[in-house]
Amino acid sequence: MITNPTNTSMRALLPSTQSTNTGYEGSKIISEDATFTDELNKATDKLNGSTSIKTMTAEELEQRNQDIREAATELEAILIKMVLNEMQKTVPKDELFGDDNAMDIWRDMYNEKLADQAAQAGGFGIADFIYDQLTRKNH
Repeated sequence: MITNPTNTSMRALLPSTQSTNTGYEGSKIISEDATFTDELNKATDKLNGSTSIKTMTAEELEQRNQDIREAATELEAILIKMVLNEMQKTVPKDELFGDDNAMDIWRDMYNEKLADQAAQAGGFGIADFIYDQLTRKNH
């Protein structure tokens, strides 16, 4: 049985929900934390809820591995988006176009799409690492 690493080393990667941030930034951090934790829990539940690998048919094993791959890619996309959002904070605000809520929403949506595309293309390799760790006992 796979244990949920949320309380161990993976938890250290997440921003603290005990932050003093309020408003938009604070809600984004809490939302990202919850999304990452939810995806990690889904992946763990899928892995633990599956039947024994020894009794799976080839099609069931292939579907299970595909589900693990998709969950790992989604987790990597969330991590990439978190990195992009933190990098964006270091860029000085553009006074020409102003700094408003609409621009923040647009940047957030852009970072999300960029992170999804990067994760699908291989990203940082985190999805591959997670997939290998969760499926290595199959072989």
